[in-house]
Amino acid sequence: MMRDYLVYAKVREQVFDTGDMDLGSVKFLTPTTLLPLSITVRKSHGTFRMIPPPDPNVQDYLEFMMDNYGIARLNKQTYLPIVGLPENEVDSQPILKKIYQLGGDIGGKNAFRYLVGELVDNIYQHSSFKNALVMAQKYQRKDVMQLCIIDDGITIAGSLRLAGIDLEDDQAIVDALQGASSKKDRERGKGLGTSLKLMMEGYRGKMLVVSGRGAVHYQEGNPIKYRLSDKFKYEGTLISMVIPLIDKEVNVYDYANL
Repeated sequence: MMRDYLVYAKVREQVFDTGDMDLGSVKFLTPTTLLPLSITVRKSHGTFRMIPPPDPNVQDYLEFMMDNYGIARLNKQTYLPIVGLPENEVDSQPILKKIYQLGGDIGGKNAFRYLVGELVDNIYQHSSFKNALVMAQKYQRKDVMQLCIIDDGITIAGSLRLAGIDLEDDQAIVDALQGASSKKDRERGKGLGTSLKLMMEGYRGKMLVVSGRGAVHYQEGNPIKYRLSDKFKYEGTLISMVIPLIDKEVNVYDYANL
């Protein structure tokens, strides 16, 4: 997943250098690449030219996924096209329902809906975003679903600084996933930590968080931390998860601080 993010970062660098979003060397697009690209497109207001990928199938996929950032063309079997989260959290419920339908409540209704709901709620509670997007893609041959959520808000470290917690961006991600919160009610800070536990121990999946100059990749074993240069930083927060399409039910109470 980190490699997919770096594909985006290199394309973005070319945009700044040449004025073109050159996807001519891109052979495959995942949500981890597509969502930050979509934020860049949204914020550019058409000020640069897009050079499409050479493969017509990848071109079609790119056009379809970015078409109007809406859910009208949802394919319930394999994907949720890029969707913009509304300003009011209450209005996000129809989008969450589409994700639940697509996932088929992987690992059971309680666990999957808690996982998705907490990730979306965290954006509304902490990020102060102007743009936030979500996308999901099933890869049936790999027996996984990739869910990706992104915002252009104040970053995880920026949010914690509001509470007087001053950390480097990579360490801020780790602390937030261990329960640190910018809210006075510290219980609010447990959502991301529970999501991580569910992802790693319940689903045995993978999770990448990129925020500011920090990135942390969680997979088997210890988390891998990255301290990014200005060239590769992201002004906001990206959370990408690879969720195995497991049959067993995951008991959310084994992982949640409820």
